[in-house]
Amino acid sequence: MAVLRPIDSWFLTQVLPHEAQFLSVARRLLRNSDDAQDLVQEVFTRLFVMEGWAVIASPRAYVLRMVRNLAIERIRRSRIIEFQQLADSEALNLADETPDPFRAACASDQVQRILAVLDKMPPMYRSVLIQRRLDERPISELARQMGMSASTLEKRLARAIYLLNVGLRADEPATDGDESSARPDDAVGG
Repeated sequence: MAVLRPIDSWFLTQVLPHEAQFLSVARRLLRNSDDAQDLVQEVFTRLFVMEGWAVIASPRAYVLRMVRNLAIERIRRSRIIEFQQLADSEALNLADETPDPFRAACASDQVQRILAVLDKMPPMYRSVLIQRRLDERPISELARQMGMSASTLEKRLARAIYLLNVGLRADEPATDGDESSARPDDAVGG
């Protein structure tokens, strides 16, 4: 007769009796019985290879959390999401990543400050910065279009970044560690 390992005994007494509940939760979230069974089996597999299983204070709650997290991960990865799944995932108290009004106002203010600095920047530097950083154009293509070497373009980009940083810091209060006197060579480009 085979001897049960400690993890086997733990699993049989603490986890397996709740399998029906785990399947029910997975079915409700995934809306598919086969996917729910696969998910619960994946959770069980992860439990068996997990270190520290013996110190889990509430195995049932822990497994339910694992089922929920893996279900959300699968829902996010699926290409076609049913509206009901979205409603169910919202009911699971997913964090709202929408910025609050304060953050939105700060972001809007920051955009206005950047646009103001860009307007004051010499056209060649502004063009290089916008085309490289915002339009994400490759340096080689941009250099060829502008009729300059890639090295020259990189130097202009570094200078544009420096000018942008100086312009953004101009209306901020100075601190002890103010580096507004930094040279353009110190700017990181690319």
